[in-house]
Amino acid sequence: IPIRTKQRSRPATFVTGEPVSPTEAGEIPSIRQMRSLLFIAAVAFIVTNLDDLVVLTAFCGHERYRLREIALGQYLGFGTLVGISLVVGVGASRFFPEHVRWLGAFPIAVGGLWLLRRRYGPGSDASSRLEDGSTARSRTGLVAGVGIADGADNLSVYVPLFAVLGVADTVVVVAMFLVAAGLWVLFARWLASRRPLADRLDTYGDVVLPIVLITLGVVILLDVI
Repeated sequence: IPIRTKQRSRPATFVTGEPVSPTEAGEIPSIRQMRSLLFIAAVAFIVTNLDDLVVLTAFCGHERYRLREIALGQYLGFGTLVGISLVVGVGASRFFPEHVRWLGAFPIAVGGLWLLRRRYGPGSDASSRLEDGSTARSRTGLVAGVGIADGADNLSVYVPLFAVLGVADTVVVVAMFLVAAGLWVLFARWLASRRPLADRLDTYGDVVLPIVLITLGVVILLDVI
């Protein structure tokens, strides 16, 4: 998939005074590149948020949680993960450009641990993680906290992704992530009345997620993105 990446062989212009490439300067992606970006962003978001979808569905099915509380908590938690990924990913590409590809070891490790947990770890029920908040603020905080606690897979994908994308590409991906986060809440609300379907998605996610994580890690290590 033709995605333009940052020039890793030279530092930023404000450090050396050298001219930047069109990608580093924030050139708007072409239609073909935009399609590739949207595809990559969609796959990255869906795969890393299938487990979160099940938890959101449980929140939506709880009588004490209102949709706006869930949506706000979702954006607080997910926004925190995206912010951390941006800082770490951009920082790595800026200060350690020759070693960015080694970030691929992160998703491989998380994918391997996920497989081990699936095979040997005890099962967990998303509904068992709910706690009754006494106030709207506490309920919103709980939704955000659960999202952050489940964010290892998100970080393992987003950090290396942001490290290899250019400025304009990163803006497009972040914008899509934020739109998708809101749609995820609406989808969870719809699934709340169809719990067997949500459980099936959780089962498939446990199978697909580690495979995608490990594959992405290998691709990044081979420096082919």
